[in-house]
Amino acid sequence: MVMNIDLHTLSDQLEDHKPVKQFRQNDDWKKGGRLLSGLVGSNVLLFSGALATCVFTEDVDIYEFDFLIVLSIMMVICVVWMVFQMYFTWKHKNAILFKDCQAGPIWMRVGIILFGVGTLVMASLKIVYAAEHSGCVRPMHIIQPIIQVIFVVVQTCFLWISCKHCVQIYLNATRCFLMVLLSVNLTIWIVAVAEESSQQTLELQWYLQGNRSEDNSSNGEHGDENSCGCNSRCIGHSDVFAYLYPFNIEYNLFAAAMIYIMWKNVGRQIDENASHSHGIGPGVRQHIPLLGLVAGLAVLIVGLVMFVMYEVGRDTNHSHWLSLRTFYIFHVVSLVLMCLANIVGIIIFRLDKRNMCNEKNPSRTLDVALLLGATLGQYAISYYSIIAMVSTQPFSVLCGLTLGYSALMIIQHTIQNAFIVEGLHRLPPNVLFRPPSYSSSNPSGQLETKQDPTHDMERRESLTGGPNYSRRMTRRETLTAHIKSHLKKRKTMKDVYLFLFLSNLIFWIMPAFGARIRFDNGLEVTFYGFSIWAIITNICLPFGIFYRMHAAATLLELYSMS
Repeated sequence: MVMNIDLHTLSDQLEDHKPVKQFRQNDDWKKGGRLLSGLVGSNVLLFSGALATCVFTEDVDIYEFDFLIVLSIMMVICVVWMVFQMYFTWKHKNAILFKDCQAGPIWMRVGIILFGVGTLVMASLKIVYAAEHSGCVRPMHIIQPIIQVIFVVVQTCFLWISCKHCVQIYLNATRCFLMVLLSVNLTIWIVAVAEESSQQTLELQWYLQGNRSEDNSSNGEHGDENSCGCNSRCIGHSDVFAYLYPFNIEYNLFAAAMIYIMWKNVGRQIDENASHSHGIGPGVRQHIPLLGLVAGLAVLIVGLVMFVMYEVGRDTNHSHWLSLRTFYIFHVVSLVLMCLANIVGIIIFRLDKRNMCNEKNPSRTLDVALLLGATLGQYAISYYSIIAMVSTQPFSVLCGLTLGYSALMIIQHTIQNAFIVEGLHRLPPNVLFRPPSYSSSNPSGQLETKQDPTHDMERRESLTGGPNYSRRMTRRETLTAHIKSHLKKRKTMKDVYLFLFLSNLIFWIMPAFGARIRFDNGLEVTFYGFSIWAIITNICLPFGIFYRMHAAATLLELYSMS
C-alpha cells in the first residue's frame, strides 16, 4: 500500500513537472545554441577586424591583399548559404511554421533597398576605377567589388523574403550562419567607416594647414585621378565616394539589425494571430499632420541651404566665418525646437494614460539598445567639446555657439530617448474604443466603440422614453468628449512624430555627407591637438550619425502606429 502511494505520488509529480522540465530543456538548448553561434560570429568578426586594422595602420600592400581575399571568401560562403536557405525554406514548408509580424517592418525593408542601390553604385565605381588602373593593381581589387555586388543583391533579396521567418529546423546551423553573415556586415561597416574617416581627416588636415589649393593640384584624390600612379589605397578614393559612403554604412547597419532579429527568432514559437503594431497602418491615411509637415519641411529645406552655404563658404576665410556661425545658429535653433517637440510629446503621454507593453520583443529590445548605445558617442564628443570651450580664452562668439550647441545636443538626445523609448512600450488605446480598422464590415474606417453590456437595454429605453434618458445622454456626451479629446491628442502626436522625423533626417544628412563643424571651427583642434581630436571625432561621430538615422526610422514607425 505504501509502495502504491509512493508510485502514484511520484507519477503525479513527474506529470506535473513534465512541461516545466521540457521547457527548461528547450530553453537551455536554445541558450547553448546561441552561445555556440555567438562564439563563431565573434571569432569571425575579431579576426577580420584585426586584419582590417593592419590595412589602416601599416602601409603594407600584402595586408590589404590578404584582407580582400578573406572578405571575399566570407562573402561567397554567405551568398551560397543564403541561396540554399531561400530554396530550402521554399521547398520545405515545415521549416517555417511561425512568423514574427513585428520583425522587418516595411520602412526597414524599403530602406535597405534604397541604401543597397547606393552601395551597388559605389561598388560599380570601384570596379571601373580598378579596371582603369588594371596595369598596376592586382586582380583582387576588381574581383572583390564584383563579389560585393553579388553579395548585396542576394542579401537584399534574402532579408526581404526571410526577415520575418522563425526557423524551426537545423537551429544551430542556422544560428551559426546568421552570426557569420552578421559579422561580415559589421566588418564591411568598420572598413567603410575607417575609409570615410581617413579621407575626411586628410581633407581637414589639408584645410587647417592652409594647403588645400596646393594639395588639390598635386594629390590624385582631389585632382587628376591618374596622378595616383599605382597606389592601390589612392585608387578609388574619388570625391564622389564622400557622397556614397553613407549609403554603404547605413546598408550594412540595417542588414546587421535585421539579421540579429532573425537570429533571435530562430526556434521561436509565436502566435501569428496576436496583435502587433508594426508596419504602416491605416492611421497614416486618416490625418495629414500639416503643422508637423510644414515645420519639418522648413527645418529640412533650411538645413539643406545652410549645408550648401557651409560647404561653399569653406573656400574663403571671411565667407567661411559667416557660414560657420550661421550653421551653428541653425543647429541651436533646430535643437531647441526639437527639445520642445519632445517635451510636448512626453506631456501628451502623461495625459493620455495607457498600459505599458512589457512582453518579450526582440525588435523593440534591439531598437532601445541601439538608441541608448549610439547616444554614448554623441555624449562623449559633446562633453569633450564643452570642456574645451570652457577652458578656451578669450571666450568668443564662436565659443558660445559651440558651447550651446554641445549642451543642447546632450539635452536633446536625453529627452528624445525618453520620448522614443516610452512610445515604443505604449500599448494602443483600448479603454473606451478600439482603433478604426479597414475591413469588409467597416470599409470606411469609421471609429468603432466597444460594445457595452447595457447597450441593448439603453436602446430599448430610448425608444420608449424611459426615466434614464438624461443619464444616458450624459454618458453619451462624456463618451463623445473623450473620443474627441483622444483624436486631438493623436493628431498632435502625429505632428510631433513627423516633425521630429524630418528634423532627425536633416541632422543625419549633414554630418553623413561631410559636415564637420567641430573640426572646421578649429577651437577643439587647438585645445586637444589635431591627432587627439581626430581620434575622438572618428570614434564618436559614426555613432552620432547612426543615432540620427535610427531615431528617424523609429519615429517613422511610431508615426505609423499612432
